[in-house]
Parts: sequence; C-alpha cells; structure tokens
Amino acid sequence: MNAPLSGIRVLDLCIILAGPTCGRTLAEYGAEVIKIDSWFRPPTDRQLHDVGRGKRSICLDLTKPAGLEAFYRLVDTADVVLGGFRKGVAERMGIGYEQLRQRKPDIVYLAINAFGQDGLWANRPGYEQNAQAATGVQIRNGGRGAKPIHSPYTFNDYGTGLMGAYAVMLALLRRRRTGEGQFAHTSLAQTGSTFSSPYLIDHDGYERSEVEGLGARGLDALNGLYEAADGWLVIAEADWHALAGLDAFAHLSARDEFASSELRSANNALLVEEMSAVFKQKRIAHWLTELRAVGIHAVRNAAIADILADDYPREQALIVEEDTPTYGKVTHAGVTARLSKTPPVLGVTPTFGEETEAVLLELGYDVEELDALRAEGIIPPLE
Repeated sequence: MNAPLSGIRVLDLCIILAGPTCGRTLAEYGAEVIKIDSWFRPPTDRQLHDVGRGKRSICLDLTKPAGLEAFYRLVDTADVVLGGFRKGVAERMGIGYEQLRQRKPDIVYLAINAFGQDGLWANRPGYEQNAQAATGVQIRNGGRGAKPIHSPYTFNDYGTGLMGAYAVMLALLRRRRTGEGQFAHTSLAQTGSTFSSPYLIDHDGYERSEVEGLGARGLDALNGLYEAADGWLVIAEADWHALAGLDAFAHLSARDEFASSELRSANNALLVEEMSAVFKQKRIAHWLTELRAVGIHAVRNAAIADILADDYPREQALIVEEDTPTYGKVTHAGVTARLSKTPPVLGVTPTFGEETEAVLLELGYDVEELDALRAEGIIPPLE
C-alpha cells in the first residue's frame, strides 16, 4: 500500500508491446492492472513474461453485448483505460473515450497507436518497424545512399509504453487536483521522433554531417569502439592528454598531425587507425585497467549472454528473477526508475486468463451468469 499508484485500477486492452509496457510500468509502481484479452488470441510466452508480469489476466470477448457489458461494469470500478487501437476503432467497438466518459466522467483514457490521433496518417496501422522507417531511424542505421537497416531493438515500443505511463501519471495528478479525467495519447512515431531529436534540428546554413551507417564505430577517435585482442570495448569523451600519457599511446602525442585538437579533428580517420592498431595488441582487461586508472570511461562490449552471466546486472537490479511453475526461474529486465521511499512492486507473471472468474465474481456475477458467458464464448471454457 506504500506504492505511489496503490489504489489505482487500470484496464489494459493493449496487445504486442507498447501498450502492455505502459500497463506493466504502472503495475511496477503499485497500480492494479487488469489485462483484458480475447481468450482465443493469447500472447506469446515471451510477451507474457516480458510485459504481462504484475498484472491480473482475464479473457473477455468485447465484440459481444454481454462481454461489452462486463467491460462496462469493470470501467465503473476503474481509474484508467489503456487502448491500443487505430483512430476510430475503439469508438466503433463502443469503448472510445467519449463513450466511457459518459459512464465514468473522471476516467483517464490513454490511446496508443503507430501514427497518432491527428493528421493524414492517424488511421494507418503500423508496428515498430513502420515507425522506425517513418522517423528516419532505418536510413540513419544504413547510412544515406545505402540500404536502410532495421534496428533489432524495439525502442519505439518500449519508449512509447514508458511515455504512455508518464502521460497517465500526469493525468492522474491533475485529476487529484481537479476531479476531472481526460484523454491522453502517444504513438510509436512520436517516440521515434523524440529519440531522433538532435537529428531533426534544421535551419538555414545547417550542414548535416552526423555519424551514421552500418560502419559507424563512434563519433570520433576519442568517442568510439575499438577492437582489442579478445573482443571490443568502447571509450567515451576520452581526454587526449590522459590517453597520450599512457605508454602505449605516447608515440602518438609526438606526431605533428595530432598536435592540437584542431589537427586531431582534421586527421580523425588517421588517429582512429593508429589507435586501433594499439588497442589490438592487448586484451580488454588490460585496457580497462589502464584507461580507468587515468579517468577514461571505458567499458567492454557485452553480449546478452555476458550480461546474464555477470553479477553486476543483478546487483543493480538491471536483471531480476522470478520463479514460475512452468518455466522455473525466468529472468526479466529490472525497473528503471527507483524511488527511495517507495520501491517498485515486482509482481509475478500470470497464467493467461487465470483471473477471469475471480474478477467477474468481484463485479457481482454469480456462477450461473459465468456459465452463460462461457456458453456464449465470451469467457474461456473450463479446462
């Protein structure tokens, strides 16, 4: 009960990643999140473990009148509704903001989709890869004039989920002050634009020269990736004089081409080549010790298997573990924002639809009514 969102009930109608990430985030800070799915369209095991944890899972067919009525009764008890529909779809289903506001005036309603609620693209369907393409990400990955490259990280999905949770919490804060609910929305494309923020700056005379493309190994010689004898490491904002003070790099400080910051910038490609030759001579552990001793930020490039095997991610709760009845120990990403007085709530992953009957019984349904809903295919059949 000490969690920031304790006492808040959220109805999560979203699928795939963005909307469910929003619901998971709200659950991590104490909200009771009821995930509503059609029983004949279960999520993958990976999705359930990833963005289903901490939620109550129920199955309800909203395309049938009795299922819609059950949903309305849930809305009467809720504070927030999360929808992941293209513009106009929720309204056609009878679950749009204005329709629910008539029933629950103080409801906070968040709409998440690919391309937003305004403009010519509002009705277009789309997924992570579409939003990447529309916001320049894939051209940047491949490089101008080259083939676009799809990013394997679904940052628009997860970022949109986090921004959606941010919007919900702002709306709840305002509701606490005014008693009024409101409609909020965000989209994958808006998130893609946010992550592309520095590259969207433009004005007369601006020359676009950002580093991009599949071969990008950093911003410049002192901010980049280098291959050591046993793998790769990255240095960031390295101080030239600190680097040149190391025995392995001392010969570079005597070179006329690198005598000033202006010359190092003009001869950046040559400096990268020379530094690369040095780094390849020793192992990563050697370089980390040397570089960190003189205040240079250096980190080994880790694969996922390295991260899972390392103690540090667990010590910092970047990774958390959950005991599950089906899969044994399952690892998850940890919670990003930490509050000293109100720690996050790391709930368990539900079995798909496991609380359907429990939630409906809480709403006042009796056993005979549940049997009728089951007979209509609105809730799952008994196993």
